[in-house]
Amino acid sequence: MEIDGVALVIGAGSGIGREVALTLASRGASVLICADLNVEGAKQTAETCQSRAQTADFHATAIQVDVRQERDVKKLMSEAKSRFGRIDVCVNTAGFGAANQTPISSMSLDDYRQLDEVHNIGSFLVLRATLQAMLQQEPRGTGRHMSRGSIVLLTSLASEGAFLGVGNYTAAKHAVKGLVQTAALENARKGIRINAVAPSYVSGPMVNKFMEEAPAAKAAMLGDLAMGRLAEPEEVADAVVFLASSSASYINGHTLVVDGGTSLQLANTPFSG
Repeated sequence: MEIDGVALVIGAGSGIGREVALTLASRGASVLICADLNVEGAKQTAETCQSRAQTADFHATAIQVDVRQERDVKKLMSEAKSRFGRIDVCVNTAGFGAANQTPISSMSLDDYRQLDEVHNIGSFLVLRATLQAMLQQEPRGTGRHMSRGSIVLLTSLASEGAFLGVGNYTAAKHAVKGLVQTAALENARKGIRINAVAPSYVSGPMVNKFMEEAPAAKAAMLGDLAMGRLAEPEEVADAVVFLASSSASYINGHTLVVDGGTSLQLANTPFSG
């Protein structure tokens, strides 16, 4: 499961995005572009990637981007192409969770729009700009390894069903899955694969803070998880990098659920109202 070429990770400043960047560096990427709204976090990730790199001429850099802003996304892709010539892998992990549990009947437009802008609109802007960049570059490799590039978007277990009280988050993640499926079909014969990874609850600042502040929800959440524990960011990163690599050369338009089997028995208890 080796990675070759120039990799761009959006949301690389922390959490899953950081782990994806570190994994790509350790699996052979020659260039790693760490992009995030929090550019200081992205710089720290780039520095750590430099120490994990497997290629002698490895280079890591950090760029600030707000995926909600078309101008920012276009600038990011333009800078990546002008500095490094191509983009072989793009991973978008940018996003955040719902701030509270609110039924759709009581949800404000602002709360709905916030999640839609970062997940749905943000994913669209990243996907469109990456496709435009990749379609202009020559394919690399031969046979099953011939590729113009690979794109992986992070969705969520929420893209596979309904999570009560977080309809804004659920709808946005369903939209991301739809983008992945449509773009995968449109580009299947052009040498570009597009896939998604849908994790359940992942250990990290957002989920850990929620569990600390809501002990009852924590118990219910852990009770919902088939393996009785949260996923580690590294476990999600491994799935992302697999889909991005040539090991997944015949996987396209797929959403890989990383939930330890949770969706087989999900009771939806933490979000029951």
